[in-house]
Amino acid sequence: MEKNNTLPIYAIIFSVFLFFLQHLSQLPPEAKGLESPPEVFSAERAYETLRYLLKENKPHPVGSDLNKLVKERLIEELDKLEIKHKVQKTWACASRYAACAEVENLIGIIPGKTNAPYLALMAHYDSVPMAPGAGDDGAGVVAILEAARVLKLEAPYDYPIMLLLTDAEENGLIGAEAFFGQHPLAKEVGVVLNIEGSGTAGGSMVFRTSENNELLIKSLSHEHDHAYGFSLANEIFKRMPNDTDFSVAMRANIPGMDFAFVGERNHYHTPNDSLENLDIRTIQHHGENILSASRDLLSKDWNSMGDKYVYLGGTYGLWSQWKSSNSLIALILSTLVFIAAFIRSKIKLSRLTLGFVLSPITLFTTIFSGLLSFYLLSIFSGNVISWPGIDWPYRLLLIGSTSLGLLVGCALSRKFLQELEMIYGAWFFWILLTLVMTLFLPDAANLFILPLVFGSLILLISNYVKEQYKLTFLLLTLVVALPSTLGLIFSLEQSQGYKLVLAVLPFAGLYAILISPFLFSINIKPTLSIVGLITLFSLTSGSTLNLYTEMRPQHVNIHFYENLDDKDSFIHLSGNYKNMAASDPEPLIEPLTSYVEMTNSKAIASYASDYQFRYWADSISSEWIEPSIVVKEKIKDSHSIAVRLKSNRNASRIALLLPEASKLKSFNIGSQTISVSPSTRGAYKGYYLIYLNGMYDKKVDLILNFEDYTNEIEGYLLDISTKLPGHLNELYKARSGIFSPVHRGDQAILVKAIKI
Repeated sequence: MEKNNTLPIYAIIFSVFLFFLQHLSQLPPEAKGLESPPEVFSAERAYETLRYLLKENKPHPVGSDLNKLVKERLIEELDKLEIKHKVQKTWACASRYAACAEVENLIGIIPGKTNAPYLALMAHYDSVPMAPGAGDDGAGVVAILEAARVLKLEAPYDYPIMLLLTDAEENGLIGAEAFFGQHPLAKEVGVVLNIEGSGTAGGSMVFRTSENNELLIKSLSHEHDHAYGFSLANEIFKRMPNDTDFSVAMRANIPGMDFAFVGERNHYHTPNDSLENLDIRTIQHHGENILSASRDLLSKDWNSMGDKYVYLGGTYGLWSQWKSSNSLIALILSTLVFIAAFIRSKIKLSRLTLGFVLSPITLFTTIFSGLLSFYLLSIFSGNVISWPGIDWPYRLLLIGSTSLGLLVGCALSRKFLQELEMIYGAWFFWILLTLVMTLFLPDAANLFILPLVFGSLILLISNYVKEQYKLTFLLLTLVVALPSTLGLIFSLEQSQGYKLVLAVLPFAGLYAILISPFLFSINIKPTLSIVGLITLFSLTSGSTLNLYTEMRPQHVNIHFYENLDDKDSFIHLSGNYKNMAASDPEPLIEPLTSYVEMTNSKAIASYASDYQFRYWADSISSEWIEPSIVVKEKIKDSHSIAVRLKSNRNASRIALLLPEASKLKSFNIGSQTISVSPSTRGAYKGYYLIYLNGMYDKKVDLILNFEDYTNEIEGYLLDISTKLPGHLNELYKARSGIFSPVHRGDQAILVKAIKI
């Protein structure tokens, strides 16, 4: 076949065009205004509600005065909507560890034609101690309220609707645990739609469903132009430490869907999760998801949720779905089409096999080149930032480094094969990948099956295209392949960040396999030189420039430790919220480095003498009043004792540490009995940890149940607040601008040895 020197140019331009077409299709819908008809969801109306709920634009963690104020404002909004409601106030604890809080869940009811089961629309109204919570999860709360306003206009439906606004989600899904574990209405919930946020922008995607989800997925995609999501996310979420209230519903065997957005994730759990940074289009997308799914579900029979479906809402905005078991059928049929195309092409089997062997080499060189570049970046700069404020050096490095790997793989392959032979070899390798995914990661198989179905048909048709146009025609194989490969990179960059660049690189490598045959006629040496210079420039820029900005700052928490027994006090700066001694993925930068010891680590927590902290310094006493623990009584004829805990400075949290040797079995709080096990890692290793959230001015009674309580037990009481001592004001001011607290944030920890 005659060489076409313009083919690489066509392939690159075509890929860029497809990438931007795919990217534009993934943007959330435009927000509807205040003037929208009553039956239409309006993000502007929802945002006005959010501005009222979060008027102070400050954090409102469980138990805080602002948390109670937000709850009262929510009650006002429900009253305006004439939705009957109740408050569930109770103590509850997380399921994964002994973190407890007194929660106040809000439960609103829109009656239906029957009394049950309920369609529950769920979001949480609390925030972490450092964030105003506009995205996480104020956007979800007001999306539910605005959707409820519309649904109430259309009610009654066949089923009643429940608005479930939970508390203390940020402390371990405690509000959801309280509802699904204690409230009588929990047993009458038939379907749950949970709405979450992880950032301040981006499309609202369905990223988790219950196992049998046919009815659910069809309800979402029914007459919904902006349905968005990947069943691949089910596979990713199983392997991530993150969690949402939906997990509690799933453990209660209640079917449903979990929606979230992940744009501007640097803002997640930081002061930048604020009203002014929230993209109002995201609220619109939340609302359209809720209304589409709710309207359809409320008129369907819920006795069967149907089969397990895979779904893909990311192919140029087009939604696809099918029964998971049909993936294997689609794979077999596509393989037969591929075989027919291969036989018709008259390519030798040996050449096909060689193309099959060379394909993973291109995949490897692309991934390896990207990994090596970001490894060098970490060596030269001492750091790789997850979400840099100035992101062009990282993006350019990602493009340049993977392009280098692609060119190396291309140069190797073209020594042995012609373009057409390599195209067939690449798609043969794709068939193998599709088989592996179908068998072992079925929720992700559709990402491979759709390109295979389309690609095999294009290959078959190409046999009837004139020889001089065949390769150009075969560029069409990239059309459906790009959204499943390069098209995912922006979403993965937003959600995973560059510290997890390995999650991004395989998708670049997959596209490299398919595009490499179209680059065979490229002039490799000058192209390698140009791409190499671009990669070197981006590597140098990423290593030397300060990439933090106020919109995307470095995450640094200030921790203050005071040992009340020996009067020692320390400060600790926790880069990227880690306490690791050996290494820190985001080293501190000036001016914070001048406040702490940068080289030597130290055990600064009296309860963890073997646990070393970096970035510490000596400090002085806070002069705060110590917390108290009072042994009220030993329960008669048992190995249980009743104690009362109190923070005498209105701290938000108290932690009780008891050594493993105490053989604590469980504890009682409120009406709950909570089993415990000792921690196996971290600073609390070897201790039973009871973590009480939202304390403030509360006195909390516990009953501690031991296997054998005969001897006095020594432990520790930790009194924890986000308020720092006044003498740290200078450090607090220095930690501003391009620095930001994150997650649990700043902590002042008073440590007191106790005996029970």
